[in-house]
Amino acid sequence: MLGPFTFQRTSGAGPPAYCGEPAVATSLYYPPTSPDRPPQSLAGGDGFDSFRCPWLCGGQKDNLPEYTEGGQAGWLLDPRGAPPALSQQDLLKGAPLMRRFPPCQTGWRLASTGLLLAASFFSGMTDSASLAQEPPGVGQGYTDTPQLPNQMWRVHDKYRPRPAVVAPGEQPGSPPSDATVLFDGTQLDAWRKAGTDQPAGWKVEEGSMVAQGGSGSIETKESFGDVQLHLEWSAPEPPRGEGQGRGNSGVIFMGRYEVQVLDSFQSDTYADGQAASIYGQFPPQVNAMRAPGQWQVYDIVFEAPRFDGDKLARPAKVTVFHNGVLVQHATEMIGQMAHQQIAPYVAHPPKGPLLLQDHGDPVRFRNIWIRPLREEIDPWLTFPAGQGAGHGKKVVLIAGDEEYRSEESLPMLADLLAKKHGFQCSVLFPIHPETGTVDPNYGRNIPGTHLLEDADLMIIATRFRHLPDWQMKPIVDFVERGGAVIGLRTATHAFNYPGDSESPYKDWSFNSGKWPGGFGQQILGDTWVNHHGNHKVEATRGIVAPGAADSALLKGVENVFGPSDVYGITHLPKDSQVLLLGQVLTGMNPTDPPVEGNKNDPMMPLAWTRVIPRDNGSANRVFCTTMGASVDLANEGLRRLVVNACYWATGLEDAIPAKSDVEIEGKFEPTFYGFHPGDHFKNQRLKPVDFLLR
Repeated sequence: MLGPFTFQRTSGAGPPAYCGEPAVATSLYYPPTSPDRPPQSLAGGDGFDSFRCPWLCGGQKDNLPEYTEGGQAGWLLDPRGAPPALSQQDLLKGAPLMRRFPPCQTGWRLASTGLLLAASFFSGMTDSASLAQEPPGVGQGYTDTPQLPNQMWRVHDKYRPRPAVVAPGEQPGSPPSDATVLFDGTQLDAWRKAGTDQPAGWKVEEGSMVAQGGSGSIETKESFGDVQLHLEWSAPEPPRGEGQGRGNSGVIFMGRYEVQVLDSFQSDTYADGQAASIYGQFPPQVNAMRAPGQWQVYDIVFEAPRFDGDKLARPAKVTVFHNGVLVQHATEMIGQMAHQQIAPYVAHPPKGPLLLQDHGDPVRFRNIWIRPLREEIDPWLTFPAGQGAGHGKKVVLIAGDEEYRSEESLPMLADLLAKKHGFQCSVLFPIHPETGTVDPNYGRNIPGTHLLEDADLMIIATRFRHLPDWQMKPIVDFVERGGAVIGLRTATHAFNYPGDSESPYKDWSFNSGKWPGGFGQQILGDTWVNHHGNHKVEATRGIVAPGAADSALLKGVENVFGPSDVYGITHLPKDSQVLLLGQVLTGMNPTDPPVEGNKNDPMMPLAWTRVIPRDNGSANRVFCTTMGASVDLANEGLRRLVVNACYWATGLEDAIPAKSDVEIEGKFEPTFYGFHPGDHFKNQRLKPVDFLLR
């Protein structure tokens, strides 16, 4: 707990206060718009209710612990200790760190010092004394210098956050304060036998771990991507064998990319196989070996490869210092480790374990620590749970369609589910690998599907995606274990694999013949058929289906309308419970009359549920609606139906409110649907954070 603090009412005569911007970035501190703004001031529009801080108070002042008005003291929850615990990345993912906001004349101002969490966060300090320091990004600097290319910052920007403070090791080679110690000379808890869950079979003696011939290689239990690694090793003394049979081991990143360990002191072997070589690819620039029995020191910077679907987008790079001597300088690896051959890259997840090789020689290792390099902010959004019946339930929302702007609608829906109903939500986006920005036209990359591993509900709104196997696998695993699924609009044709695909998931394609209709037909209830209504001419009205009026999912649902057209539905299975029928309208307005004739006789199913039993005793609870364009979800009735479906799908149907709260907090101004071919989205260079409600 941090505090105490007081809230004071500001007026036109006081310091300017900020309006309408949710505080979801790193702290309650926002930078001033004028140099005379007190650094501890904070405000939220026309009263405290409009100051939104979902990780702190769920958007409601009544949820703020011990909150009192009128200048009385209260306490501020420290999000580092409050459930759910938030990491630095979590805090960063909420919103751009600092923006210039227009001032307003009234608001709430935080009057005390002692809460400047951003100062603590970016300085790396955790003690309460640090919280009273001047916040980072406010102090020396400029506000009138040129804008830096492709950045939100100016040259010498006054508001640019200062780097985190990391305490270096007390002695050369000792771990800095932000390192993960993998071996401190005492135990092997961070390691296991490679490829298994069995304990590491190496011996610990005299502060070292020693490879035991035949016991097998060992790997870290934790996975890593880009890293700085420090490691010390010693070849046997007296030396035994020669060439590759003399003190052989290896440091293998991600289980694939090897920096060789070998006693190369006055011992000949092939150049690309000696110590500090990229095994089988590049020799070290020089041989910096010490004699056997002495400690060799590796300091390595490894950058993991990047993949564009199944294709290599950027090779792995490695920089190696051997005993303080630079021997590999940003060397680009040709492919994976191999002996007597060239092994190509094979697409794999962005992180993997660090492996130490058992090559039969008793090589010793000590003082091993690793630092994950500062990564870019995760290319997805996370919305911590507020108060509500959904607390404890995790929802992953997957955007990725070229036409209906799911990248706009799903962040809004996640914000609503988290703040109003207590669900923890993550929104995944189609990311172009060249720019790292949101590009719905790019169908081969949706990072973050691994978040489904412990999710309760998947909300999917993709169209014709062809994901790499390592991104598709978590989706398949989630469905096959009985996870709840909500499909919106184009999810009926969520995936599209080419006919010559060798992927094990190709039958999830919308046009699969082996698994007819793929994911759409087999799980949601139907695949792509046609536009039943006239596209962009005839809008849709939701009509309660016969016998569905008493469904809990329709509580409070009325006046459902969407500018998108009715889809043709022809394969809906008998186990489906239709909730709404789609009435085709003569125009694009809610008051337009229905079309006469066959289009509405009979009407097509518009929203339905299914329950699919699984062999493991679980069952998929499935809700699907062929509505779901971003402009459709501007409709209160449709939003309420989808929110109610989230309750039902996660087993909370008894908690569905009589009229669930679906009021949107912030500006939701959806784009009318349509295609934008070519580099339209790529050139916009929008990050996931740009789709947060403002």
